[in-house]
Amino acid sequence: MAYRNYTADGSYWKVRKQGPTYWVARIRKSNGAYEWLDVWGGYERAGAAAGAAAQLAYQQARKDVLEELVGTLHGALDQAGLGAPPPAPVRPDRAKLPPVAELDDPEN
Repeated sequence: MAYRNYTADGSYWKVRKQGPTYWVARIRKSNGAYEWLDVWGGYERAGAAAGAAAQLAYQQARKDVLEELVGTLHGALDQAGLGAPPPAPVRPDRAKLPPVAELDDPEN
């Protein structure tokens, strides 16, 4: 993987210039061609666009890592027997139940 692969899906944020405007794009190479996944900005200065690209890459990487850590943590807790307990059975509110005499008797 190239050093630019900031996201889990192999895409990366890059600054592209079109005329006098700098755009920040999330790009992924697919089947030999570059695919633009997201476009951000419309900056007058390259430095401003680069700062936005760095911030977007950081936020995306942080999100990807947190998702992976949560999944790994839950899996490890389940393996150790410390996972979430099974849901408790639903207990009806006795005040809302009909009187016993109105219930069907399977023996009759």
